[in-house]
Amino acid sequence: MTLANPKRFYSRFLKGHAGKLHFRAHSHHFWPDVSREAQIAYWDDCAVLGDEKWERIFFETIPKTQDHIARILGLKEAQQIALAPNTHELAARLLSLFLGRKSLRVLTTTSEFHSWRRQFLRLMEIPGITIRQVDAADFLRDRAAFLDDMKSELAKSYDLVFLSQVFFDSGAALTDGDLESLVAATPDSTLFAIDGYHGFAAIPCSLSGLEGRIFYLGGGYKYGQGGEGVGFMVVPKGNWRPADTGWYAEFAQLSRPAGEEVGYPDDGMAFMGSTQDPSGFYRFNAVWDLFESEGLDIRWIHSYVAGLQRAFIDNLPQAFCQNWSLTPLFDPVLEWHGHFLTFETASLESAEQCRQILNDNDILIDRRGTRLRFGFGLYQDETDVIELCRRLGELAG
Repeated sequence: MTLANPKRFYSRFLKGHAGKLHFRAHSHHFWPDVSREAQIAYWDDCAVLGDEKWERIFFETIPKTQDHIARILGLKEAQQIALAPNTHELAARLLSLFLGRKSLRVLTTTSEFHSWRRQFLRLMEIPGITIRQVDAADFLRDRAAFLDDMKSELAKSYDLVFLSQVFFDSGAALTDGDLESLVAATPDSTLFAIDGYHGFAAIPCSLSGLEGRIFYLGGGYKYGQGGEGVGFMVVPKGNWRPADTGWYAEFAQLSRPAGEEVGYPDDGMAFMGSTQDPSGFYRFNAVWDLFESEGLDIRWIHSYVAGLQRAFIDNLPQAFCQNWSLTPLFDPVLEWHGHFLTFETASLESAEQCRQILNDNDILIDRRGTRLRFGFGLYQDETDVIELCRRLGELAG
């Protein structure tokens, strides 16, 4: 590997946050400097190509984005990856496969990200829709029990299974083996979807054993490092006809006579929507072109971040947890975990008070309910982590 210190790729964001310790990589990861040139390149393409830009976007830019995603996830069929401005749009399109059904049964967990949690809660208000949420609160303490509960439910009749690869509220992560065992326990007639947003481009993941069986959603806003506008969904091969559809799904068939049956392509494009800002694809491609040229892969990234997390745990003052009444929600061994570490506080009020104190002292983290999350990324080094621990010790007294 040629990377002595990957912080050198993030000079503009680091300058913009000078004096601050930014530990929100799980929420908004800094972008490498090359993404700025990519943004300008998109503008220049628009100026030169006008309407013809869509040819370049669909036949050069998007395929490159798909190829990068496929390499990160160990997939062979890059054309099975649908793209959108965000994963919620793709999730809605996935759910639209069931439109018109008299009933719908969904199996999920209690620890799904806000957009899915909110969507499921709203769907539960509709007659005929049943959503079972398996409790994931004790996943870290008893992984086997959670997997057994899921498999017990999977033996029942569900139309859709949806669960996270890395739970956003704790950082607890399912392994490739965990996912494969759950999918193996699921009837072929059941659609299986994985929210991979907090795992994609962070923890090593190979979907080769599940390719053609699952839907997998992720994006560039977090560890993908391309920013907003890069949502994707890996789509199994099939004759998919989502009711929620847009003109992108007909891009190769725009010359079809009007009035014919709505047609769909036989790959991931079937789940594409309509006009969006493609600059995110330019940024994403530039970042992963850079990483590829530097020999930086996901295993290197994960090893680097795990080292930062280990330095954090080893240097964290005891007073931080004791005096602020914080409970770590991670195994100190960190054998398999997402790229953020979470602490449980005593109440919503104390969680916000802690976050505000840290923010006022230029330590940027975030909270989810009663939980404080510290995220780690390539734009930090061990010096930053040691300084973070020093400041936490001072604040905790």
